[in-house]
Amino acid sequence: MATSSSRFTQSPLPEAGVLSLIAFATYLATCAPGLMYTDAGELAAVAHTFGVAHPTGYPLFTLLTHCWTLLWPGVYALNVLAALWAACSVGVLYIAQRSLLEHWFDQEGVSLSTRIASAASSLLLAFSTIVWAQATSIEVYSLQLLLTSVAVLAAINSVTKPEKGAQWTMILGLAAGCMIANHLSSVFILTGLGLVWLASDRSSKLRSWYILVLPAVVGVALYLVLPLRSAQMPELNWGMVHRNWDAFLYHVKGTQFGVWMFSDKAAVKANWSIFRSLLTNHMLWIGFIPMVWGLWTLLRTHRTLALGLLLMIVGNLSISLGYAIPDIEPYFLPTAIVATILVAVGLRTLADRIPAQASAILLVLPLASGALHFQHNDKSDHYAVSGYTTWMLSNAEPKAIIMTRQWDYFCSAAWYQQQVNGIRKDVTIIDKELFRRTWYAPYLLQLYPQTIGRAQGAINAYMPLLQEFESDADAFMASGKSPIIQERFVTMLNDIIERNADRPIYITPELLNEEPGFAVGWERIPAGPLVRLFKPGTRLVQRDAVDGISNALGTLRSPRERLDSALRETMLIGVATMAMYNLDGKLDTAGFRRYRDIARNLHPTSPITGQLEQVAR
Repeated sequence: MATSSSRFTQSPLPEAGVLSLIAFATYLATCAPGLMYTDAGELAAVAHTFGVAHPTGYPLFTLLTHCWTLLWPGVYALNVLAALWAACSVGVLYIAQRSLLEHWFDQEGVSLSTRIASAASSLLLAFSTIVWAQATSIEVYSLQLLLTSVAVLAAINSVTKPEKGAQWTMILGLAAGCMIANHLSSVFILTGLGLVWLASDRSSKLRSWYILVLPAVVGVALYLVLPLRSAQMPELNWGMVHRNWDAFLYHVKGTQFGVWMFSDKAAVKANWSIFRSLLTNHMLWIGFIPMVWGLWTLLRTHRTLALGLLLMIVGNLSISLGYAIPDIEPYFLPTAIVATILVAVGLRTLADRIPAQASAILLVLPLASGALHFQHNDKSDHYAVSGYTTWMLSNAEPKAIIMTRQWDYFCSAAWYQQQVNGIRKDVTIIDKELFRRTWYAPYLLQLYPQTIGRAQGAINAYMPLLQEFESDADAFMASGKSPIIQERFVTMLNDIIERNADRPIYITPELLNEEPGFAVGWERIPAGPLVRLFKPGTRLVQRDAVDGISNALGTLRSPRERLDSALRETMLIGVATMAMYNLDGKLDTAGFRRYRDIARNLHPTSPITGQLEQVAR
């Protein structure tokens, strides 16, 4: 019988723990200090308020993050949680790969070559941009990475450790159900996972199918949390899914995103380019050699398992390549996991051809990846979103209404600032595009009854058509009612601002010419990143604030994130508009110089900055 000491040395847990600690320390050093782009603000607010997030609702993510905020509140704490989930996935994948390699390559105990090959491939994944990006700020994908890693481990161990096959099958089922309860795209890789699970003892496993399915049902059942919590009217209640069964299904299935799936051939080409770049970044080119070698090895020796892994890739790419959204990168994480396993097999095969003591050279590849990718993934000084949100709110007069569609930079972050931090709760923020969903007007009425209630007549005229559209978009478009619903949509927007003309009204610049007929008869003046609307003859008191700009400048001078450049351009337009407004036909003013200097610091080589310099001369 093995002693406890020998069992400890043979256990993969200490080595997996070390790898996770290395990854976690790296992620922690590069973790964002606060809010990031797109859904990060909304998800952070949902976590703190135990609300309902955007489709598909992410009930498991919401439950776990809410519990975390009870122990440690704040956005940074949630960013650390994302780093922790990603780091744990590195250790889990190490255990999975080591189990696989030991089962096939080692006769008497785990070899040094197996350990090094598993560690090298795991760290290569940890330091890839696709994983590192999910470890620096809160999103649903770091949890999805961990759940997928656990499912892969369970599927592999059900093959390599048949004496505990039932236990690992139950873990696989629960992990699969939790994956679905966290992100519905998981459905597309389940067939491949199932084939990996069936790589051994197929008939026995099929007879005991219930120990796989029942735990999965438990995980999926977490979706019932959404209507239960929605009925309690939390501060953030996307979808208001308690309204009826159709509203619940519409939300959980992500029906509103269906228009972006498989509808644009150009998206497939663009997403393929993104995928190729991500995989090349992951492999540093040279990693393709062990990846292909590993695939060939598996196809020759363990074909069913190899086909299962390939089917995971096919399922993953089938949803990801045809999905026309800008933030598609994390959808490719399952493929990155499979590629990592193939690299491990390839490296282990390669290690047989070199002395065992020299196999440590395999660690050079992940170490090089970490060094090369550190600067790009370092978000420790990223304050652009919070800075821009502060600038926006600081230019809004008390009890203002802001109508916008800037979800990525402002709306999501402002939800967090208002609902969690209590900042500028006097301001009514309206996302114009969300009015195209049936839940949003009732939600705003709950949130801002005095503001939205004034336009209830126009809302009531618009909502029946919107409900008809949401029930069957294709039939609605075919009916020829599109001009009617658009007319009522604009009428509703106008009614909201007209009936609240006693309050400061703002829009963001992109709304100026986006909806024909909107805000006709209103005068306009710039107000920092905003445009203020007012009736002719109105006497105005308007702020001219630059709060938050200095925080954003430090980040946006050298863009690294996909949205950094876009936000910098947005801020430059606002800065240049304010500079010219302050000039007002004069040769020079202090206000003009202030905004010109901001433009110089923000983007000295921009044509916009160049135009301001010409004006100054």
